[in-house]
Amino acid sequence: MAQQIPNMLVFTATAGYRHDSIDTAKQVLGEQGGNYNVSFSFSEDASLFTDDGLRVYDGIMFALNSDEILNTDQQAALARWIQSGGVIVAVHSGCACLYNDSAFNQSVGALFDYHPMIQSATFTRLNTTHPATSSLPDRWTYDEEVYYFRSDPRSNGAVVLLSVDESSYNDDGSSSGSYPSQGDPHPIAWYIESPLSAQPLLSGAAKAGRSFTTSLGHLNSTWQNQTFIDHLMGGVTWALEGASTLAYGVGIIGNGSESSSLASPTSSSPSSTSNSIGSSSKVASSTSNSAPSSSGSTTSWGEQTYILNRQSLGLTLVVGVLIGIWTFL
Repeated sequence: MAQQIPNMLVFTATAGYRHDSIDTAKQVLGEQGGNYNVSFSFSEDASLFTDDGLRVYDGIMFALNSDEILNTDQQAALARWIQSGGVIVAVHSGCACLYNDSAFNQSVGALFDYHPMIQSATFTRLNTTHPATSSLPDRWTYDEEVYYFRSDPRSNGAVVLLSVDESSYNDDGSSSGSYPSQGDPHPIAWYIESPLSAQPLLSGAAKAGRSFTTSLGHLNSTWQNQTFIDHLMGGVTWALEGASTLAYGVGIIGNGSESSSLASPTSSSPSSTSNSIGSSSKVASSTSNSAPSSSGSTTSWGEQTYILNRQSLGLTLVVGVLIGIWTFL
């Protein structure tokens, strides 16, 4: 099966603080998607978070969010999608939401605690080969919010790619509570190869989807900075290329599932199968057992067999009559 372009939903809903860089982020991602072979869709509609609503996406990017943006049912649908091999990316305050959702916490690695006032800070590269950091300088100085976290993302399996020189800025912020250490070196961006939230995988899922989190991206100017774009898109493409979804020819969610019937079983169609993410049947394998007729309408295989048999009987009668006439002559 040829690789398809992966679909990634960029979800920018907020229930508290709202960044004025959201529109810039959407514009930049829309412009950059084609350069990286990724198809971005944008929404703030939480009602998309159902089994059917999420199944067409290979990845979801939580970008510039705040507070509790999904209800309990929507969080459950997200959890099932993650267990189906879905890829998670969190950008800036994409890790400052869904504090009561343990599966989301495990997927992104750690949740935001506080940040000092925005100021110049020097970020330090820890990994020179990962696509998210391979193009970064060893020391990268610019104006940004330096995030502090409520836990160490390494406790959820994260590998930290980017840190910060804590002597390069003034930490004038304060924690919102008493939380475990965020670990050392100070985590700024990281990846998780196989998030704990993906287990157990649902039937038909090929493997766990990867996750990538970067806490950078507060200002409009940051989203317009090519160094930041390379950092973010390197993380996005790395996460997607873990190849856990239909865009890569495997699994039960992603680009390719839209060709499947999403109808639930009905009494008039006993052969139909449910395509909920949590069902045992693969989305990609649930297709209509029919073929188009020459008139453009749909003819079932049973109807085709009946038509062919009727045509064969008619041909036999004609041949018999011709033979009888020839014998008589």
